[in-house]
Amino acid sequence: MEYLFGTVDSLHKYLPLISLAVAILLTFTYQVNIFAVLLGIQSNSPFLDFLLSAFIISRLSNYLNDSVQKFLGSK
Repeated sequence: MEYLFGTVDSLHKYLPLISLAVAILLTFTYQVNIFAVLLGIQSNSPFLDFLLSAFIISRLSNYLNDSVQKFLGSK
């Protein structure tokens, strides 16, 4: 989001929620199921699989972003 809007300090506190919304949108659009792909687990509720996958993806993207910013020295 910072690449799109620059360094907007008022938007910084909402970045985890924005990344979650984007992850939910993308996992449901592309039907990404981390549990089936990585672990081979199938369930009867694809909605919950997609939703949990979105939570995992958004959280991992926040950690990856923080790590890259610390490594590059921009944070």
